Amino acid sequence: MVGILLSANRFVRLFTNTLAGWTMARRGVRGPFVAAVFLAAVTTALYGLGLGFAVFLAARLGWGLCWSYLRLGGYLAALEAADDRNRGYYLGFFSGVTRFGSFIAALLGGFMTDLIGFTTTVFAFAAVTVIGGVGVIRERPPPIAAPSTTSASKSDDKPPEEKRGSTPRRLWIVYVTVLLQGMAVQGLITSTLGSWLQTNYGDDIALVFVTVGVASLTGLLLSVKFLSEFLWGPVAGHISDRIGRIRMLLTAGGLEIAGLVGLALAPGIWPVIFIAIGLFLAATATKVALDALAGDLAPPARRSQTMSTYATWSDLGSAAGPLVGWIIGIGLGLNWMYLGSASTLLAIGIIFGLAFRGDQSTPV
Repeated sequence: MVGILLSANRFVRLFTNTLAGWTMARRGVRGPFVAAVFLAAVTTALYGLGLGFAVFLAARLGWGLCWSYLRLGGYLAALEAADDRNRGYYLGFFSGVTRFGSFIAALLGGFMTDLIGFTTTVFAFAAVTVIGGVGVIRERPPPIAAPSTTSASKSDDKPPEEKRGSTPRRLWIVYVTVLLQGMAVQGLITSTLGSWLQTNYGDDIALVFVTVGVASLTGLLLSVKFLSEFLWGPVAGHISDRIGRIRMLLTAGGLEIAGLVGLALAPGIWPVIFIAIGLFLAATATKVALDALAGDLAPPARRSQTMSTYATWSDLGSAAGPLVGWIIGIGLGLNWMYLGSASTLLAIGIIFGLAFRGDQSTPV
């Protein structure tokens, strides 16, 4: 039951992302975004009512629907506010803030549940969400136009997809790349790291003067992952603005592949800790640069549809990664699974490099 509840919101987004793209293309961003905020508060409150598995599952599916609109609204707001010189920074900042929310929620949620109980904690988070929705309503920023009416560029230059020689083939390569990257890191590594550490180093792991449990070390590494996405995401996006998306992706992707190979070799606990942290930093840079590249290539008249499709491929990778890891990887061996993931990323990296060959410049 727990597995179904945890995966339900991801799988439903494979369908609701398209719905969000269709809605925002016709109704604009603000109205659907505000509605999703308040519906998210309702779904969160339902967690604490104790009405049984079916209601809990419906709430999880409802949250998946809300996140499709919230994430796409964030993408489109960032793309609307940005230009070719800072698109990576804005999308990296958006990604970092959402990950920081995950970090804070996990940290506070655990302490609050111990102090005041699960139900009260859930209602408190629902109340915070309502406050956020009221804040959005009271805010009066410049209106974000529906993507179909968004201007092609904030300057007289050609739109990004013309300047970069964009084709549907390049967009599909970006979609497949984010799928495989999501499977390898967001899905596979995140869900199997604890099991891999236990298999290779046991339940208790000696770190110089202290011995820690495998669960504690796993939690620490994953918390570093979330925190690094908040701190490193905007920086990585800014770097991609300066040196170019393709150069950033090939560099970070190469480090990601090296990290997977390093984990598979299991050289010792301290090297593994540093390799895991480096892998998470490389994965964050890769994802932020892919977000920005998708924004670069998205035709302005179809920006919401393009970004919703991109989000769906990303979700598919994150949802499939744990299944691949636990169904295939546990039987085959996670070391071999990590090497297989590295080989797959290397293959798509070669295809990616050939498709974008000669495009090493910055987006400006």
